[in-house]
Amino acid sequence: MIDAVLTFTISLDPAAFMALLIVSALLCLTSLPVGFYFIRHGRIMQDTPTSKIRSASQGFVELEGQARSVDDKPLRAPGTGKDCVWYDFKAEQHQGNGWFDSGNRKDKWVTVSTDRSPFSFYIDDSTGVCAIDPDAATVKAKFTKVWTQGEYRYTESRIDEKEKIYCLGQFETHQGPSRQKVIKESTRVALNQLKKDRNELLRKFDTNRDGEIDLDEWNIARSAARAQAEKEVADDYEPTQHHVLVKPFNGKNPYIVSCFGEDELTSRYRLYSVASFVTFLTTGIYSIIMIVIRWGI
Repeated sequence: MIDAVLTFTISLDPAAFMALLIVSALLCLTSLPVGFYFIRHGRIMQDTPTSKIRSASQGFVELEGQARSVDDKPLRAPGTGKDCVWYDFKAEQHQGNGWFDSGNRKDKWVTVSTDRSPFSFYIDDSTGVCAIDPDAATVKAKFTKVWTQGEYRYTESRIDEKEKIYCLGQFETHQGPSRQKVIKESTRVALNQLKKDRNELLRKFDTNRDGEIDLDEWNIARSAARAQAEKEVADDYEPTQHHVLVKPFNGKNPYIVSCFGEDELTSRYRLYSVASFVTFLTTGIYSIIMIVIRWGI
């Protein structure tokens, strides 16, 4: 095997030799940081405890639960037409049907359109729900289908309704308005409606029947609107909370939405890191051999 590689390398013309050396060196230089990338992210997954949505702290968290569509209105995957909460669709066209004189086939698939769902969906862990913004996330779907039709090839990945998902990202809680703010807003809306319906305003609050609303009468109208708003907003009103998962602010922690669990994902990352380091060693050694062959260094 080694003899065959050396024979092949020596037989290359200068242009092909330099091209292969550049490719080998680039693979060597890029594979090392890629390996460390997968090791680091794998460790982050293992070191981050799983949180419950109801009690999750603000910041970087790990969540597990079921995928749910917003308002129970699932999306429609563009290729298969199946209901889902997220999809990624790609259409490619086959171009070329001949051969170069050298014998290298020039057929290729060219991407003609892509459609990745930008819409948020929920993760539900039975203690609460959290909205997921998939726009900047690394999404790993279990379902992926590839099929051809004529000169086109289609690839679709999707996350189905109620499918189990694993997420890493920045957890934020947005607090709804306080009781006083709700009362104030309801009062403002009621007063604006009265202003638009002058006849109703005069009927209810023109106490001296002069056809005008003076300052005292307007204060009475305002007090009545506020009293009605206070009546409509219960004394035990509690502001609603909206949880969202977004890309981590520091830019270093991963933002992952995966249909594969933590154990399977970390195993994959471990294999990817090993493959990257093997690539680094083999391409590094091969690059050195090529330099020795070419320049005798």
